[in-house]
Amino acid sequence: MHSGFTRITLTLTCAFAAVGAEASGHWAFQPVTRPSVPAVSGAAWPSGAMDHFVLAKLLENGMQPARRAGRRTLIRRVTLDLTGLPPTPGEVDAFVAAGAPGAYRRLVERVLASPRFGERWGRHWLDVARYADTKGYLAGNQARLFTHSYTYRDYVIDAFNADLPYDRFIIEQLAA
Repeated sequence: MHSGFTRITLTLTCAFAAVGAEASGHWAFQPVTRPSVPAVSGAAWPSGAMDHFVLAKLLENGMQPARRAGRRTLIRRVTLDLTGLPPTPGEVDAFVAAGAPGAYRRLVERVLASPRFGERWGRHWLDVARYADTKGYLAGNQARLFTHSYTYRDYVIDAFNADLPYDRFIIEQLAA
């Protein structure tokens, strides 16, 4: 028996199938197929198969792709999106001056390796988990702070920075 199924789940599933359950027409029950890449005019813009789908939808709606962003815009977008912080003037100048192939890829790798990345994205997990350092109220002689709560915050940030697999991340939290 598959370890993900309990005996009751397996029994109910078999009983459901035995009484003549039919596969639904819902997309989730359809076999996965690879769609054909649409042919589009302006084929100089798409740089990959996904871009062909985007361009086809843009053209279908009477729109055109935006022009390619400049280097100052690229570094600003990458650092703001991945760390929540703008780049320093020195970082901008260095990226603009670096015309070597692969400069953008190296920028993204550097920003992903920054501790700020885990702080930015771990924050979203902490919001969902309702993390707090304090109780937000003070009643009687209760302590306002949650003792050692920062250790969970630091764990989440470190997990994001270490690119901990999601299943392992969940298991470790449940085990804690």
